Amino acid sequence: MASIKTLAAAALLLFVAPALRAGALSSSAPSSTAPNSTVQNTARVAARAPSANASKASDASKFAAPAAPAPRAASGERVELSAAEDKRTIVGTFWAPKSSGGNIAPGVVIVHQPGGHRDDLTEVAVRLHKQGFAVLAIDLRAHGESVGTDKPWHELTEDERTRMWAFALRDLRGGAAWLQKQTGVHSSNVSLVGDRAGCTLVVRHATRDENVRAIVLLDPPREQLGFNLAKDIESLAGLPTLLAASKESQSNAQAIADDSARANDGLKFIEIAIFKGMVTTPPTELDKNLTAQISKFLADKAMLKKAK
Repeated sequence: MASIKTLAAAALLLFVAPALRAGALSSSAPSSTAPNSTVQNTARVAARAPSANASKASDASKFAAPAAPAPRAASGERVELSAAEDKRTIVGTFWAPKSSGGNIAPGVVIVHQPGGHRDDLTEVAVRLHKQGFAVLAIDLRAHGESVGTDKPWHELTEDERTRMWAFALRDLRGGAAWLQKQTGVHSSNVSLVGDRAGCTLVVRHATRDENVRAIVLLDPPREQLGFNLAKDIESLAGLPTLLAASKESQSNAQAIADDSARANDGLKFIEIAIFKGMVTTPPTELDKNLTAQISKFLADKAMLKKAK
């Protein structure tokens, strides 16, 4: 009997053991969904983490140069020209004349004040360009992009500034000559706009250039940096002049106008426009109506009239 029981137990083990091993192996193996779950988790992590290429692109964007701003229709063109006599390189912004059926445009040169730069009166330049003028604004030597090998204006002594300002007259002459040679620009019709002490150069140049049609003086001093504007303007002999002054400088402007009239047998050729505020920035920034007045004045005095 014992041998029979032993044989039966052995037979039972032959059938049960494989099943137990299969069960044990089945319970210890990963489930069929585990690989997919792992893939899903890995995918979520990958989705959160940038790829190698994306990471490189992101890092590169941090150091890439900023995109160039879209060009504005109102912006002019950067130009380089030569000053008169010493041929110094002078940098300016040029608003080329608009195409107007073959007609030539009058020109305007804009002169900033000492310590300023050619962008000071951009609003005026854009307005005049829309009016039909060809406009050139220049950086005088020792200013802006025209510093060259000189010391910048703010580093000059008073004596050095007086000498530099005298040489800056060459820059204005060079600018006017350059403008008159441009395609579509009238060669004998140029007007000048000066900002504060920049007016001293404008008036002095106008006394020597018969092609100047009109001038605009924004809060001019009677005398500064070796130039006597009040005396120079007396020799303009009737040249149309708009003199813009603040209420504080109105008496000075009126005195300049009266002295000029007396020097020319009573001929009154200076118009005075009063703007709001005290001058600490270009006058046109203080009084927006002044830009419109400048545009109207120059259009009346220098713009070619169309035949009716």
